[in-house]
Amino acid sequence: MLKKICLFLSLLSFTVANAQRIEDRISASRDHYAHNQQEKIYIHTDRHHYTAGETIWYKTYNTLGITNMLSALSGINYIELIDPKNHIVADQRIQLSLGLGSGSLTLADTLVEGSYRLRAYTNWMRNFPTDYFFEKSLTITNGRTDNTVTQTSLRSDGKDTFIAVELKTLSGNPLPKTTVRYQVMEGDKIAQKGSERTDEQGLILIKVTEKNRNKDIQLSFTNLDERPVSKVIHTASIKPQSSVQLLPEGGRILAGTLNNIGIKAIRSDGLGVKAKVEIIDAKQEVIGTGETNHLGMGSLAFLPSPSESYTFRALIEGEDIQQIPAPQVESSGMSFMVNNQNPTKLFAQMNISDDLLSGDPVYFVLHHLGNTFYASRQKMDRQNIVFSVDKEPLPSGVITISVLDAAFKPLFERPIFLWQAADFMPLKIHASNNQVSTREKVTINTEVGLPADSTRLASLSASVVNLAKVQDTTDLQANIYSALLLEADLRGHIESPGYYFSSENRAEKLIDLDKLLLTQGWRKYDWSEDPQAVDTVKAFEAEEGLTIKGFTKKLGRKAAAPLSEVQLISTENLTDYIDTLSSEEGFFHFKDLLFPDSAKFLISAKDQKGKNNIDIILDLPEPPEIQAADGGKNDLNGLYLDELLASKKFFRELEEKGLMPNTIDIAQVVVTRKVEKAPEHSRNLNGPGNADQVITWEELQNFATVDMALNGRLVGVRFQGGIPYSTRGGGIMQIVLDGMYVEPEMLSSIPVMDIASIEVLRNVNYTAVYGSFGGNGVIVITTKIGSEGRVNYVPKGILSFTAKGISEAKEFYQPTYEVASDQTFENDLRTTIHWAPFVATDEHGKASFDFYTSDEPGIYRVILEGIDVSGRIGRKVLDITVDKEN
Repeated sequence: MLKKICLFLSLLSFTVANAQRIEDRISASRDHYAHNQQEKIYIHTDRHHYTAGETIWYKTYNTLGITNMLSALSGINYIELIDPKNHIVADQRIQLSLGLGSGSLTLADTLVEGSYRLRAYTNWMRNFPTDYFFEKSLTITNGRTDNTVTQTSLRSDGKDTFIAVELKTLSGNPLPKTTVRYQVMEGDKIAQKGSERTDEQGLILIKVTEKNRNKDIQLSFTNLDERPVSKVIHTASIKPQSSVQLLPEGGRILAGTLNNIGIKAIRSDGLGVKAKVEIIDAKQEVIGTGETNHLGMGSLAFLPSPSESYTFRALIEGEDIQQIPAPQVESSGMSFMVNNQNPTKLFAQMNISDDLLSGDPVYFVLHHLGNTFYASRQKMDRQNIVFSVDKEPLPSGVITISVLDAAFKPLFERPIFLWQAADFMPLKIHASNNQVSTREKVTINTEVGLPADSTRLASLSASVVNLAKVQDTTDLQANIYSALLLEADLRGHIESPGYYFSSENRAEKLIDLDKLLLTQGWRKYDWSEDPQAVDTVKAFEAEEGLTIKGFTKKLGRKAAAPLSEVQLISTENLTDYIDTLSSEEGFFHFKDLLFPDSAKFLISAKDQKGKNNIDIILDLPEPPEIQAADGGKNDLNGLYLDELLASKKFFRELEEKGLMPNTIDIAQVVVTRKVEKAPEHSRNLNGPGNADQVITWEELQNFATVDMALNGRLVGVRFQGGIPYSTRGGGIMQIVLDGMYVEPEMLSSIPVMDIASIEVLRNVNYTAVYGSFGGNGVIVITTKIGSEGRVNYVPKGILSFTAKGISEAKEFYQPTYEVASDQTFENDLRTTIHWAPFVATDEHGKASFDFYTSDEPGIYRVILEGIDVSGRIGRKVLDITVDKEN
């Protein structure tokens, strides 16, 4: 059922002219909303903790606006896995059908253990800040190639403080006499680097200095298996320090009236902490107190006197008392308070000092990004102006209160959260038997909606996980409620977002939500914009399919080759092509394409005279900016050691059944020293010279072709037919020419005289930043004159390239323990018992799915989430007890 969205105009003592002005302003804000639709994403993953080599199974839900109707705006989702170094280590493109899609992401053997982020967005969402992309925190350990455990701490010798890192094998044995190289990172820059050698207990000490304090440190070393290992140490998480902020509601404090002040107590690792704040008057007496919850959010009532001075202090267990800067108290001004705790009414009060009283109008507006649900007007002729609104017609989620002056400029703004039962999908779930044995079939039945609903069609996704094999924090992690109702509208990190929507004590959770919104930044509508200047042109279009675009220019020149005939040709079938004309500026654009990942294409171009004297330049857009994550956990291999060892045991079963490769792709040589032989204009994503091997132009000048010069010279690389192959995995290495991905066949056609340097990347420390393109290693070629150096060897009017296409989801392997079935495991040690991304209900709202339990007893948790055709979202959790087979 669609939520009614109504506009109430309670305009007291309101002239027709003024009424028309506010109606025009609200109409303009609605037009802005219509042209700037808010697309939101939620991704349901089978779980939140993985180890390298496993597969992330996921389903994506795309919705529009606060009503959460399934979105048909975009047909492609971009999915990225961001590692603890803030690098994209895997990316996919998923095709959507009416806002729904699914996929699978196999985690590389060489991933660094740590806290990862799964990020998702559409091309349309790139028009807005990245704060509103979908992000989910995932924990990933590594027992495939890493096989080491760290234990980090701070130590002191009485004079200096050291970061202590102990290195041990998975069995607990130390790694003695091991050289550990380290880099202190400040964003993407290296602030400090050095090396230490472990003692007999596998310990290294890194002195704490201003250069590395509260910064990430990247470690590189070789484990006992002679494999390169990389670790990230988040020093801010070793012994985090706390800070407390005071945030007056509405941004102002007025003397002589009651004010509400938000409290935000956050540690240096980004996590909240319980704190008590006291107000001290000039007599050093405590006249007021406030406390935060366990997530560091709270509030404080404050009634200041205009002639008094105050100090504020914070008390946190185990820490010194903190003096907090006192917020400014105004004797002439205004303040604002909101009461959102009444179940049926929303109250707000605006307080005004005597000298500012007037007959000027003030407007109270409830809206979501300018889409207005309620507006009223009062005069600023009283010290206390009270607004009240019925909640029943308002939608669920984050909406904004804006108090506007006569010129429609905000005096106060405040986000609030509303929970309306009618906006949520009734959802029932039950098992055929809540207590079952191992290797037994279980059927899950679901029902959505109510008999009175006009339609009960819904799309659901379900995961089943054995809790005995995971440290489950399901109720705290992001879910469909927190993602679509809360996180899509708030800025910054939200700790334990699922906590606010857990079923226990709903009233308490709504109070905590109000404290969160009192202290958190949010997505705003700019009322200062010209109402007539509605922005209809966006830099990023909503995509129905994939896009390939570029630029045609005259051969060897910078000038455009306008109105060129451009053809996009599939190498799978050279008679299969589409064509277009480039613009007057030389731009061409093929859009709404659908093709599989790593598809190969040719682009040919001819000018208006039919000649191919044209250079074709592909426009390969950079991924959106990656914001540094708050905090991050250390020592995860040790923290999740039991789960890691269980996964290793199950991997052997998968390898025997051919469901997982039994070889581990890892580089043989580790060189982390920056070699200053690459030119500054190198497009190496790791930075010039950050490579396993660098070849300079002086080393190439006596050879006729590049492949001849490199054959036998590169470690771990062999050439066959002029094409470079990795000796480890046997795959073809990726060639990157002045920042462009090109086919390896082009290597032999590049004139040696044009080359400034060749950088070889084989170690995961260097290849990870290239994502899937770096799977077999990368050869980065930089020409002497940058990108213009390609004109000597690129064939005229034609370009070959490999495109990033649609990633196909693997089929989830489900054993069947029936007589004569060959879909079985000898030792069934699954963690994810079942994954069903598309559970569709019938016209009666019913659906079912089934699975077989594994060989391990425990509590099996079923998580069911989804959305119906009316935009109602729902979530249910069911626990099933599995005993050993009798």
